[in-house]
Amino acid sequence: MEVQDNKIKKLQVVKFEVKKGETFEFNGNTKTEHDRIKGMFLRLSNQQALPGSTLRAWIDDTEIIPDDTEVALLHHNDDMSIKDVTFPVNEKAKNSPIRIIYKDDSENLAVNDSYHVRVYLLAEVDNS
Repeated sequence: MEVQDNKIKKLQVVKFEVKKGETFEFNGNTKTEHDRIKGMFLRLSNQQALPGSTLRAWIDDTEIIPDDTEVALLHHNDDMSIKDVTFPVNEKAKNSPIRIIYKDDSENLAVNDSYHVRVYLLAEVDNS
């Protein structure tokens, strides 16, 4: 946990499983105790699924990532700092709706392969 300018940084994690060729839609809400969502990034349990996979996302009914955005642009791997890969946003949290549409069109997986996707939302809590 990092404190900066009376703001506490936290993470909210959205996790789901995807199968090759599948489109997965997540609908949920940001945490009530979080004030703002300041960024997001992803991690895939199988990086071979990166080529061809796309994402679209909304927070608080605002589209922040447009349709057909390559997942590879938002993916965090171990040799990158989180700050370098985080897609910056500034959206209201406080139980705001989150909608994510993830499309797998990976070419490198076997037909029945599945993998886990974690979407990390960087949240800020006002501590003043």
